[in-house]
Amino acid sequence: MKETERNIKKENFIEWTTFIEDRVNNWTLNAPKKLVDVLDYSPESLKVIEKYILENYTRETLGKPENKSTIDAIISYYSEVFMRNLPNSIWHIELEDENSVDFNLPCIKTPIGTLVNPYYLIKRVMAKNKGTFLYDFYVKRLGYINNPETY
Repeated sequence: MKETERNIKKENFIEWTTFIEDRVNNWTLNAPKKLVDVLDYSPESLKVIEKYILENYTRETLGKPENKSTIDAIISYYSEVFMRNLPNSIWHIELEDENSVDFNLPCIKTPIGTLVNPYYLIKRVMAKNKGTFLYDFYVKRLGYINNPETY
């Protein structure tokens, strides 16, 4: 990848991370009030957002163009929950290894070096169909951060 292309991707990434709250706020203007009232960026709200995902989307409808901005807002929301609640985590984008599964996607880098790719998590939410996958994922990552020797 050329340096110019890499710089454009970095700028797009910075823009994406900068406007996370705007995307979430725009989405919540039309989301059900009972959902919006409990979206407080707490780890517990991950259960609520996952329930909403499972009740309103299927694997097929996730990728439909008409759902793109809503899905991006939902992903933005739970990404921000992770960022606010996983200590010392930072936004990261992989632009060096074009073979990486995380290439050109916003990821959260935790202090133990693991990447959390929010876009792949939504696919796992659908596959697990559990209702607590995001919350359990958060608890597990937090455990690794607090006790890195267990990772």
